[in-house]
Amino acid sequence: MKKYPSLIILVCTILATSLSCSTKELDNVFYAQNTLSGFTNAPETPQEKAGLIKSIGFDGLEGFGYNDFFALKDALEREGLKMPVNYVALPFEADGILNDSVAFQIKEMIAASTDGEIMYFTLQSNNFKDEKEAGDQVVSRILRELSDYAASYGVRLCTYPHINTYCETVAHSVKLAVMVDRKNYGAAMNLCHLLKVEGSEGIDMKIKEFAPYLFAVNICGADDGDTKQFGWDRLIQPLGQGSFDTYRFVKLLIDNGYSGPIGLQCYNLKGDIVEILKGSMKTWEEYKAKSRYSN
Repeated sequence: MKKYPSLIILVCTILATSLSCSTKELDNVFYAQNTLSGFTNAPETPQEKAGLIKSIGFDGLEGFGYNDFFALKDALEREGLKMPVNYVALPFEADGILNDSVAFQIKEMIAASTDGEIMYFTLQSNNFKDEKEAGDQVVSRILRELSDYAASYGVRLCTYPHINTYCETVAHSVKLAVMVDRKNYGAAMNLCHLLKVEGSEGIDMKIKEFAPYLFAVNICGADDGDTKQFGWDRLIQPLGQGSFDTYRFVKLLIDNGYSGPIGLQCYNLKGDIVEILKGSMKTWEEYKAKSRYSN
């Protein structure tokens, strides 16, 4: 009896398995950044924010420092939502010692965080604006100490590159992650700051190089071109708007192994918050569907 049918079935099975393994669907946690105040009808209380985010379909909402951290976390948990990341400013100076109140607040938030949650830091320093080598040595010791503290709670930390702060580029964020040398310390990438500070050229190579270090990524609609010269109105748009191919940016990330949370940048957006967030969520769902069939 000929065995060709069995051979054909075996080959087809191998090919199907290979194709399915190479296809990476977009199933990352999708949250909204907690910069909602620019909208005409923005929610004000933690309860209102949590209710709105749930009604639109987001997985959670970013925390925004210490002031309403506990109230917002409680409101999100009541709605069955997450606080995947918490945005925290971390000032440091030449002595390498954190201000007592800052250290207390950071450690209190870490201790109250859920296993797997992320705290990302915008670094601020008056002493090391032009002396990054010395500054990196100082701040990496601070970050290492915080990482060791966070590890016992299962919390991950990373540096958030932000224009006009000590760390403005993804490359610098990754460098600090390497210097800290802890499994629970990584880097973050925010599309609008990447475009503003570094431009749109070479993004593919940056994603391939930096993806293994990334713990958090934020996206938005944006225009392509000479992005360093653009204002925020062109660099932060509702998802699905603008000439920059944000879907391709996201797909490159997941194809290079990124599986962490993805946030929607909302800073300085204007108009009706419900319509804009619904429109961005619709685009996100289209991204997810497209990723299932793109390979």
